[in-house]
Amino acid sequence: MNTSQGRQLPCPPSKICAFLFLITSHVLTLVRAGSSSSNIDYSIYGMSMQRDWMYDSKSISLKFLGCVWGFVDADNGENMGCMPNDSEDGTSSWYQMANCRRAQVAYGMYASSGSTNCKNGDFKESFVTKNGIAEFGYMLGNYGYNSPITYDDTGSFPVCEGDGNGYYLSVGCSSSGGFTIDRFSDQYCLEYYDTYDTLSNFNSAMKNLKCYNCYSSSTDSDVSYSLASYLVADSGSCSESESSLCTTSSFVANSGSGAYQHAHFGSSGTLTFSNKLKYGLGSLMMAGSIIMFIGILFTNRRKRHAMMHRKFRQSSEKKKKKKKSPSSKKSSRSRSSNRKSSSNHGVFA
Repeated sequence: MNTSQGRQLPCPPSKICAFLFLITSHVLTLVRAGSSSSNIDYSIYGMSMQRDWMYDSKSISLKFLGCVWGFVDADNGENMGCMPNDSEDGTSSWYQMANCRRAQVAYGMYASSGSTNCKNGDFKESFVTKNGIAEFGYMLGNYGYNSPITYDDTGSFPVCEGDGNGYYLSVGCSSSGGFTIDRFSDQYCLEYYDTYDTLSNFNSAMKNLKCYNCYSSSTDSDVSYSLASYLVADSGSCSESESSLCTTSSFVANSGSGAYQHAHFGSSGTLTFSNKLKYGLGSLMMAGSIIMFIGILFTNRRKRHAMMHRKFRQSSEKKKKKKKSPSSKKSSRSRSSNRKSSSNHGVFA
């Protein structure tokens, strides 16, 4: 295609243009094939698209799984005794300011169109809290019915509080998945020292949450205002890779865990169409960019060679002209002297 000045615009080599045409055709084929497919991965649109079971079920119950050392909600970090992001405290590594962990509650959600008995057929997803055991007890006491755990049981637990002897007390997790009160040697509860209290009575009460009802259509008017909805909103998904207490659901395997805030690829190894499309587009675009770069590089190289040859010819022609100029001056001088001598002979003759 020519411009208005009559110059031809730079264009990649013919092979590059053909390759780009093939890429475009392949992408359009994938898009047309995917638009007619009914196997759509709705996890890319958020967690709410995968939790329709909350609104389709008539009964939802939770099962306490155990204590998990999990990440804290970033907005509630300072209330949980975490290091402030702007503290510039050099007592620990910088990444521990953002990745603060505390003892959290791991639980499973079971839902059914009838009564829920917390069996595998009713299992939906494993969760882990993000604001600690105290907030978990507060929700059960305020939004649940006859809960064995309330804020009166959890509100007095220390959260990185000094014991007056140079140590700091906070809720921790035992190796068996129970809650404990541990002692730490630093004010941010990052360096474990020993266990102060095993909380045996409290752990026994938590085991009563083996199939605790969080929502029932017969008693609750709307699931959005039930204990199940509030707990899920305050928690994140949990998978087996993060804790052996959790169970990896199909949603967690496809989209990764939101509770631990890091990329986790499911072990199932099955890629959805959207992921295949993204990976295919990325690979094709990278290959096209490399080929374009190589083509432009060789094109510019030829232009540089042509420009160098042109400059070389111009410089050689200038040198030749400079060599010819002295002889021409001598010949002109000899001709002028001959004219003068002939004119002088003519006068005196």
